[in-house]
Amino acid sequence: MGKLRKNLLGKLVGSGKSCCCCGPSIVSFRKVQIGSKYLKIAGIDEEFNEYFSAGKGPEDVDNEELIQNLLKMNEIPETELENFKVAVLKEYVKYWQENIV
Repeated sequence: MGKLRKNLLGKLVGSGKSCCCCGPSIVSFRKVQIGSKYLKIAGIDEEFNEYFSAGKGPEDVDNEELIQNLLKMNEIPETELENFKVAVLKEYVKYWQENIV
């Protein structure tokens, strides 16, 4: 089993390091336009929620940290990495605007 599948499987059903009473982790998927394609990105809403809960607006986001966290569960071609970074930040701006009251 590849690294990507193991990471995703661990997120979906737990890593085996927690007790059974905690149940499986649920990971969201969101379609994001990257360049001319739409890709389903795993875990993006959870990452956005962490930033939003910490009171971080789009200007406060550590884009490199966010991208590294998302790359743990998503396989993005090297040629699309810059487009991925731009797209994720745009998505956070939308998420932030939708959730700010």
